[in-house]
Amino acid sequence: MKTKNEAEAIGKLFWQKSFFAGKDLAAPPSHPTRNDAPKEHPGLTDSSEYWLNRLFAGIGPNQQPGDVMRVFKKGRIVLEIPVRGLAPVTLIGRHRSADLRLESNKMAPYHAVILHDSGKFYLESLDAENGLYLNRKKLPLKKRIQLYDGILIDLPGYRLAFSLAGAPPVGEENQPLSEPDAVPDFFYSPPVAPTPLRIHLIENLERLKTWNPGLTRLRVVDILDETHDCKTFRLMPVQPLLFCYKPGQYVTFILNVNGREVRRSYSLSSSPSRPHLLEITVKRVPDGLVSNWFCNQIKPGDELTVTGPLGHFTCFASSSRKLLFIGAGSGIVPILSMLRWIADTAAEVDVKLLASFKSPQEIIFRKELEMLSARTGRFQVAFTLTSSWSGTEHWTGFTGRINAPMLNLFVPDLIERDVFLCGPDPFAQSLSGILRDMGYDMSRYHTESFGSGRSAPPAAKTGGIAQLRGTLHKVRFVKSGITVDTDEHTTLLELAEAHGIEIDYSCRSGSCGECEVKCRGQVSIGPHCEIDEKTRKAGFVYTCSSTAASDLELDI
Repeated sequence: MKTKNEAEAIGKLFWQKSFFAGKDLAAPPSHPTRNDAPKEHPGLTDSSEYWLNRLFAGIGPNQQPGDVMRVFKKGRIVLEIPVRGLAPVTLIGRHRSADLRLESNKMAPYHAVILHDSGKFYLESLDAENGLYLNRKKLPLKKRIQLYDGILIDLPGYRLAFSLAGAPPVGEENQPLSEPDAVPDFFYSPPVAPTPLRIHLIENLERLKTWNPGLTRLRVVDILDETHDCKTFRLMPVQPLLFCYKPGQYVTFILNVNGREVRRSYSLSSSPSRPHLLEITVKRVPDGLVSNWFCNQIKPGDELTVTGPLGHFTCFASSSRKLLFIGAGSGIVPILSMLRWIADTAAEVDVKLLASFKSPQEIIFRKELEMLSARTGRFQVAFTLTSSWSGTEHWTGFTGRINAPMLNLFVPDLIERDVFLCGPDPFAQSLSGILRDMGYDMSRYHTESFGSGRSAPPAAKTGGIAQLRGTLHKVRFVKSGITVDTDEHTTLLELAEAHGIEIDYSCRSGSCGECEVKCRGQVSIGPHCEIDEKTRKAGFVYTCSSTAASDLELDI
């Protein structure tokens, strides 16, 4: 009767001759086994068994169990085998008699073999079709490689990682193989570490929805200090989507300020050429409810609800190859959106910007605007300062309010340009008068002013207007069944709110049309209302910008 050592030697000689001489596998006289080998091969589908085995073996999660071979599947350890206990021959494959059985349809019945001899471990590939990879390099068939500490063996669907701290140094036969090959998809692929670079926005581009008008949840991802009293809030959608809008438009925020709902509209400073991010820029207003709340309370990570995009102030309406932008204070915000679009899309237009601020320290987006002027050949930017200031900067630009001589000097070809102007009401009224006096064609003049309408809070629902003055009229809300008195100063939206009648609204400045209602009777329309003639002739009014001029009936 053969001893154990003799049986192992015979088995070793058989497998070496059968596999490594290129012969087909024939049934051996007896399959070489280890006395301690389990009768059933372990399952490799769940890593929980691996950790439980470590726990009951008294091996802590950070404790190294010695020289081991770890089997990985889908980025997880599913088996750990002490290599010192391996038999002289360890077959790896999907055959039920393999010593290490790995289930994969691309795995050969006997895919590879590990040989253990005199304290050294060797690996050979037995599969000519798919083979295996050593440190991501294809291992030639029948080439014996000595295993060493840290070596990685990739098979279809699996990875073998060896920790062999006590292994002898490798010899010349283990010199580097060929250059890395393209590893087939069905081989083990190491899991990609999560990246903070949001690559899913490109990899899944075709799956992203496009921003549509309506309510959208946004998350604050960054806040930038533009000046001492002005901040830019960078916003990303809670659910990934592509922002699609016209440069120069705005959004309306639906906020809860001090326990009550407040809506406030802010122009977008971002450009649709950068569709993964929205930016708004908020300048503090003395005693302003929302602007100060925004700058004091909002922090990265907060979520906000907006509706939009809204507004008609955009360069998309222009066919001119020459444009002049004029801005004052925070009126530069929608203008920057349009300038970014023009620069990002390399639009073939000649652009000039004249922007008015009180002092150098209050110039919003100064560095970016100067960069656009320096790096874009068709851009020219100039600033004018309207107040004295303290500081060391030597100012060489324009000073004083924008006037006709300044325009003639900076824009001698004014009559050839479309003009886009944004700023406070007095600024807009002054510039429109100057342009008319200069003989400019006002059909090419586009404006958006920041009057009281856009920032006005909703009227309190007190059950009626506290004080009516002057000429009074009757207003009948047909669907609500209510008839009330009003004067010629209260907007129809404020009147409805005061009597508990809900009308949808957004901008409160006559831009968006959300408060449009069918109306019978005569109304006075505010100067900044953007309702078109076709809509007006159809009998509709924007209630935020209309007051009664006769008795009225509203279909609401």
